[in-house]
Amino acid sequence: MKKSASIIAIFVGMVSGVAQAQGLSVARHLSGYTCMSLNLTEQELMDGSVPVPVRSDPSPSAPQVGVAAATVAVREPVTVVNGFVEMLFPNGRTVWVQSGVLKPWKSANNPKAKCYPSLMSNGKPGFDFTG
Repeated sequence: MKKSASIIAIFVGMVSGVAQAQGLSVARHLSGYTCMSLNLTEQELMDGSVPVPVRSDPSPSAPQVGVAAATVAVREPVTVVNGFVEMLFPNGRTVWVQSGVLKPWKSANNPKAKCYPSLMSNGKPGFDFTG
């Protein structure tokens, strides 16, 4: 296993452990959303050297409200508006990200894995990774 894949596996394990320690669970899957990933290299994802801005509106001049995580929940069907797609931010707000930085979600380690945008037991959006 490559070093970066090992680090990712450790990080995912840590996040899962934290979620269980906090008692977080999936309340339900969110219909109307699909999982997508940032179209960045493993190195760019690991070191954060390429932050992907999310904007309040579908325009490059709209205010930046944050940066995208490696996995995002995108409105389905995916519709491009001015080169942007609508996504769900972790605080529940609807924001926009450039369509060219996204690709369909798939697990690097498990070809049978699935990702479902979900409402978590704390009332915030999250993901259900199964497989």
